[in-house]
Amino acid sequence: MFVAWLITVSLFLICISATFIIINGLKEKDQYDLVVLHSQYKNITINNKGIKKLSA
Repeated sequence: MFVAWLITVSLFLICISATFIIINGLKEKDQYDLVVLHSQYKNITINNKGIKKLSA
């Protein structure tokens, strides 16, 4: 009976730690995607300002 409890608790702890690892990985990927999108947005606004200056 002790071994069954030990396996159950160990499995629960492994699942919890795996969940935290996955969530942290997703957060890092989201932060990276936001930085890339922000830099692309800045490049678009800079390019639009340059185009407007050239057309005026």
